Amino acid sequence: MMGVDRMFVKLADRDHVLNGSPFLEDEVRFNLLHLICSSPEALRIKNDSNELIFAQTPGFNPWLWIAPGLSKEREDELLRGLAEQVSSHDFPGISGDLEISESFARYYTGSRGLKPEPYMMLEAYACPEVKPPADVSGTLERANSRHTEMIAAYLAAFSIEAFNVKPQPSEVYKAATAAIGTGGLYLWQEGGETVSIARIAHRTARHARINDVYTVPGARKKGYASAIVAALSDYCLRDGLTPMLYADVKNPDSNKVYRSIGFKGAGRIADLRFKR
Repeated sequence: MMGVDRMFVKLADRDHVLNGSPFLEDEVRFNLLHLICSSPEALRIKNDSNELIFAQTPGFNPWLWIAPGLSKEREDELLRGLAEQVSSHDFPGISGDLEISESFARYYTGSRGLKPEPYMMLEAYACPEVKPPADVSGTLERANSRHTEMIAAYLAAFSIEAFNVKPQPSEVYKAATAAIGTGGLYLWQEGGETVSIARIAHRTARHARINDVYTVPGARKKGYASAIVAALSDYCLRDGLTPMLYADVKNPDSNKVYRSIGFKGAGRIADLRFKR
């Protein structure tokens, strides 16, 4: 094997590997790499043959992509080399294809007294054509600054339900302010109340990612989440972008909602955490 330093290089801003045909085969599943790799603060690595991308926003799991179709021997060579290349970095876990993530984790954690544990499995979805739900009452409204306190409360509730994490009030207020400031956060209003929220979080050249889909407990099972996601998906398609999103496979209700309005599965991402 060639020297590790020669095998891996820094991934440049708007690197062509993110538009190459091998990555495009997996682009929906690894869409978040576009956002991570656009950050100047991110750790961004690729190999010199454009077969691997490894990128991390500080404090979060790095995401790992390896080109489909490589031999197991080549995958193993890349993962061993990558683990050596990043051995001086401390990561909370790893996200990517389950088998590849587990292989990297074995090499990375071997001398650290850590072991990888499953945390979450995400299904990636894309929606080539929207099928809006019928007979759902309410209207769509873009969030603005007067909604900040409410959005902060909803985002805090979403964090607790989805991730079992109770955020600090200052952090969630800051997140709400930032989300509203992008212009991509929307509300579904019914009877003078905000019953559901969703956000167009990030756009790339080909896709728009939707997240922060939350419906208040007393308004669930009435089609509001379907209605707001369908409406935002329609906006994306009109702009020439395919809407996509990630859903926890352990949440059958949200997966059912997305499939019912036209989202199709595009593969899974494993989220592993390193524990002592």
